[in-house]
Amino acid sequence: MLSFFSLPAIFMAEDEFHHYLDYPLYGGKKMNQKMSDFTETLRQTDYAHILYLTEQTDVYIENAVSYVLDGVRNGDRVLFVENPRIYPQIQKKLQQLLTAEELDLIHYVNNFDFYWRKGNFHPEAILEYFESVVGSFTSDGRQCRTWGHIEWGSQEDIDQKIIDYETEIDRSVPRRKVVSVCAYDARRVSDSLRERLMHCHGYLMKDQSISALSFYDDKKARN
Repeated sequence: MLSFFSLPAIFMAEDEFHHYLDYPLYGGKKMNQKMSDFTETLRQTDYAHILYLTEQTDVYIENAVSYVLDGVRNGDRVLFVENPRIYPQIQKKLQQLLTAEELDLIHYVNNFDFYWRKGNFHPEAILEYFESVVGSFTSDGRQCRTWGHIEWGSQEDIDQKIIDYETEIDRSVPRRKVVSVCAYDARRVSDSLRERLMHCHGYLMKDQSISALSFYDDKKARN
């Protein structure tokens, strides 16, 4: 089976965490084409868990639209978890590009309702809901992809709870055969949280780049 790690790549060190090597993908192309190439390759793999650290809302919206379009046009169902400020902008673009039948493949959930269902960020409750929705989406054999914009307020030990959740999602994604993007506002992610998040995602996506994380692949090979 084709793997991202078999693609031609240039070794590159992350500026903040120079001891982690990653593989930049599709250098020199515009981001929407990189996204298209990226998702095209993902269709030949079983699953993917992608960390997206965004800094520009307008670019974030374009990348989200590209991701959804590619999935829907391939017949995938899409679970899209986003805040009510950003999603209407994404929805408007999708409505201009998709048919009513295609739009029915998109299931939107307010990210506050998704991640704070119990009044706080409760990893077990979030995972249970995630498994329930994805399970219903894939019960007829159809592929599923997800996009979750994770935001939080003040909560004690929130970094650890986020990592607990992401670790469980990383176990669920290959079992469910899902392509899953976990999006964060880069300005809200501390260096220590970023480092830990990189340990439980196979790819690092930024507004203008997508990279495969080599140490994640090595970790999976050892397990």
